[in-house]
Amino acid sequence: MKKIISLLVFHFLIFMYCFSYSQTSNFHKYQIELTDKHNNLFSLSQPEEYLSTKAIERRQKQNILIDSLDLPVSQLYIDSIKSTGVSVLYSSKWLNSITIFTTDSLALININSFPFVKSIKPVGKNLSNHNQGSSVFNSYQKAECSTDNYYGFAFNQINQVNGQSLHKKGFKGTGMLIAYLDAGFRNVDLLPAFDSLINRNGIIATHDFITGNDSVYEDDNHGAYCLSIVAGNMPGYYVGTAPDADFILLRTEYGATEYPVEEINWAAGAEFADSIGADIISSSLGYSVFDDTTFNHSFYDMDGSTNPSSIAAHIASSRGIIVCNSAGNSGADTTWRFITAPSDADNILTIGAVDSANNYALFSGHGPTFDGRIKPDVVARGASTWFIDTNFGTVREGNGTSFSCPLIAGLVACLWQSHPDKTNGQIMDAIRRSGSKYFTPDNNIGYGIPNFAFADLILSGFNEQSLLSTDSIIVYPTIFSNELKLNLKSKTNHEILTQFIDMSGKLTDETCSNTNIGFNEITINTTNLTAGVYMLKISCGTKFYYEKVIKI
Repeated sequence: MKKIISLLVFHFLIFMYCFSYSQTSNFHKYQIELTDKHNNLFSLSQPEEYLSTKAIERRQKQNILIDSLDLPVSQLYIDSIKSTGVSVLYSSKWLNSITIFTTDSLALININSFPFVKSIKPVGKNLSNHNQGSSVFNSYQKAECSTDNYYGFAFNQINQVNGQSLHKKGFKGTGMLIAYLDAGFRNVDLLPAFDSLINRNGIIATHDFITGNDSVYEDDNHGAYCLSIVAGNMPGYYVGTAPDADFILLRTEYGATEYPVEEINWAAGAEFADSIGADIISSSLGYSVFDDTTFNHSFYDMDGSTNPSSIAAHIASSRGIIVCNSAGNSGADTTWRFITAPSDADNILTIGAVDSANNYALFSGHGPTFDGRIKPDVVARGASTWFIDTNFGTVREGNGTSFSCPLIAGLVACLWQSHPDKTNGQIMDAIRRSGSKYFTPDNNIGYGIPNFAFADLILSGFNEQSLLSTDSIIVYPTIFSNELKLNLKSKTNHEILTQFIDMSGKLTDETCSNTNIGFNEITINTTNLTAGVYMLKISCGTKFYYEKVIKI
């Protein structure tokens, strides 16, 4: 009788297990979390077996030790799970997990019995991989004319953050490797805007974590739009923020739906980028609400250490990478107005959006994080931002922090190129310190609009506590319409005299302004000036600064 009862109990437990997993039968992708990395084929003493030379050099340059997070998932565990008949899609060493596909609930029961398995979580469905359209936040329109003889349509959005100052010094991203995590890069291999990138073999690697192959050029437009803001290179028509950088293009997002597996894809993509040697990750992706609401994140999850993509973003930063992630487009949403994962991660650059007049874009995701950190970090043009369309190669404009993020990411590459001895933390700190609201940050635009010329000065050893000197003033934009801005920091209070002298040598306008100790942004109203070329003279006591400027 005891034997019969035992068998009945056993069969009942099997039934309950099967019933439990059948409740997730509409899911076919699962994350298998592991307890450890034991029985590993690799060791910390031989990192060259699983990290590229460039990845190792990045760590060495920044005094970052190789640790257990760098070790791949145990192959023994992968093989054991594969032996149950499931398909192993990929593994994540940072999350110490394996992502699988299966429709066999008994296989899941078998896997759950392994002593090295910590948990099994349903994360996604088996979805058809059809070509997808744009994920742009708002509509866009075809452009008809250009605005600048070099940058073309991109001039104003680059000029707003004084990015051209780095380009003028010869820093356009050469030698820097930027990884893009997105939903697809349709026609990047065909568009004229990327000809120079393709011809110089500047795309180092590609991979599609949705299909498992390396083809990324036939799916969603979104990644191509974002890439063009950095890599577009058609002088006189459109030039991006880092046209000479190299790129890794990774499809981690399925644009048609939203399931947790995409956060796991994000982590795997970030690891892929790290292992190759990426310096920067640009991600215009965010996660808060899913198609199945049981997976939805709450604001309490936005603490930088709960969401899988946020955990991975923080680890990427700890490996010496600069992660730039969009703040999300939920700022005006009544149900979710906050930033989205992984933009809550610590020690990354979360990028919000402003318009052409430096005003906060209402759709841009709000901070702070749940644990009280300022977010976003900085902002750039995300309203009416120009990018290259994928159908005809024409230039269009659209709205979204998807666009402000790559704009900053490209200039991060240029800034780091100009200061290769600096750590990722030092680069990010200089960008925040250059922000227009550095001393009074808020949770709409963070530390404000960065000034990359000023960030360059900070990294060059500019002493922010020194008196005003000729190399501590930043004037922008040098081509302006109704106002001009001066950025400076000083140790004492000063009176600044600003004078506009036309090409005949005649003084046409002057303004007197007072500065305070610390950071100052002075706005000069130029509506009384007629269009033309001027020599701007800035006087502070016996010290002078000159800049050629153009009123349009």
